[in-house]
Amino acid sequence: MSLKKLFIAFTLFFAMLGVSGTTFAKEAKKPVTEILKEVDAKIQAALDAIPSGDSKNVAELIKAANENAAELSANYKFEFERTKVMQKLKTARDAAKKSDFTTVEQELKAAREGFAGLKNFL
Repeated sequence: MSLKKLFIAFTLFFAMLGVSGTTFAKEAKKPVTEILKEVDAKIQAALDAIPSGDSKNVAELIKAANENAAELSANYKFEFERTKVMQKLKTARDAAKKSDFTTVEQELKAAREGFAGLKNFL
């Protein structure tokens, strides 16, 4: 292989590294406090939807809050506590599917308090 071909190969290799690093970079994560505010807003929306008696709508709102809460990540203790609070959302969603709105309200309020308490683990 000639020196010229070797030079071209290395030049292309490093050019591709420079382009692919910025092109395929993951989008920046949101701050944990911002995600906590979004989760709180979605839980409040689910609480506000309870009087309507539409179990499907309440379950979907709880699912959206749960999916948003899955983005939360900080450290081991934070994630351990987050998992426990997310279990309350799962219980509330299961109760919503059964139209047990008193349990849904209790579990959502407990989850809301639990997410507020997660700020202590940051």
